[in-house]
This record gives sequence, structure tokens and C-alpha cells, in this order.
Amino acid sequence: MSFSSFFRSFTNMKCQNRYICLSRCLISHITVFLAILLLYPVVANAQNWSALNDDQRLILAPLEEDWSSLTAPRQKKWVEVANRYPSMSDTEQSTLQSRMAQWAELSTKQRQRARDNYLRTLKISPEKKAAAWESYQQLSDEDKKLLAQKRAQTSKPSAVTSPTLK
Repeated sequence: MSFSSFFRSFTNMKCQNRYICLSRCLISHITVFLAILLLYPVVANAQNWSALNDDQRLILAPLEEDWSSLTAPRQKKWVEVANRYPSMSDTEQSTLQSRMAQWAELSTKQRQRARDNYLRTLKISPEKKAAAWESYQQLSDEDKKLLAQKRAQTSKPSAVTSPTLK
């Protein structure tokens, strides 16, 4: 007899007195609660590192130490990146590997700052970004160095930008 058929037969019994009925109801609710509680970790942790195929593990190697701490949606996005990896150009692949290695070296606080910076840049229109880049390009090398020094003195340096996960 399977668990589901046992559960159905248990819950479909006619109640002869209300205490028996209430106890059956309580037991069935506890059973469902325990089943959810026991199965939740399996669903919550998208996949173990060992569940990835060899190619995915090779591509995502810089993230191996942090893999178990990543949320299921982040793991899913990284797996999608790994699946797209073979279709990337050599330049894109080396850029991705470099950025993943840099990302893996960041502390939790630095990663959060990088995410915040990325989200902040999404709010700037492409035209404003292009105009700012154009005006920066017009600066002399000396002015660029002065600007970089001033920025370093007035605020903490920005964290490395994370690879774009589509």
C-alpha cells in the first residue's frame, strides 16, 4: 500500500464521534506538515555541486566553494550561463572565467556592493552613460589620473562588476 492510498483511506474514514474526527484531522495535518518540512530542503537547495555535469563543474569551478551558499535562483542562473558557455566566443569565455574568478575572491560585503552598483547603473539611461564616457575620453591622461585619485580619496572603491546573468 502506498503512502498516498494509506493517507486517503485514513482521511476518508467516517467519524463516529467528534474527538476521533478531530484527532484524525490533526494527525493528517501533522503528517502533511512533516512531509513539507522534510521535503523543503530538497526543493530549496536547487542542486548540489555533484549534481552538475562535468562540463558545468569545469566551467563554474571558481564558484565551487560558494555553490552551496548560493540561492536556488542564483544557482539556476549560473547553470544557464554554463550551458551557454560553449556557444560563446573565445574572448567571451575568457572574460567570463576572469570575472567569475574575481567574483569568487570578493567578500560577501563586496559582492553586495557590486550588486548595488550594478542595479544603480541600470537606472542611468544609455544616453547619459554614453555622454559621461565621451566626456571622460576627452580628458587628458593627467586629468584621468587626478580624477581617479580624487575618487579613491572621497569614497571606497567600487567592487568588481559581476558578470551579467541573463
